[in-house]
Amino acid sequence: MSQAQAKQTQIEVPGQHLTLQETLRVMDVAREMRDQREKAEEMFRRDDLRVALREKLMRTARLSGDNVTEAEIDAAIGQYMETLHTYQDPAPGLKRFLAHCWVWRDKILWSMAGVAGFAGGLWYLFG
Repeated sequence: MSQAQAKQTQIEVPGQHLTLQETLRVMDVAREMRDQREKAEEMFRRDDLRVALREKLMRTARLSGDNVTEAEIDAAIGQYMETLHTYQDPAPGLKRFLAHCWVWRDKILWSMAGVAGFAGGLWYLFG
């Protein structure tokens, strides 16, 4: 083997022998870059969604004969997007009560079993 070939095989690639700390730092940078890319993609999707929604609403307004400006539709879309993922308590009623009962069914059944056992014990002692 010639001297030039020996030097080529001994050339060290940058980053070939990283320490654990350096490897973790590189992985943190890669993770941060991925997160930023995902955020940018989400923003572009949101902008595309707004444009498509605006066009659809403008077509609908023209077809129905409503005299709505693009600024009014943009304001309505902005208000809709702001409240899109906000939580509101459901209205009180039978459905809400039944939903709570379903969520707490184990505790309710155990409590009813305890009350029935206590009542049965009293019946046995004094009956």
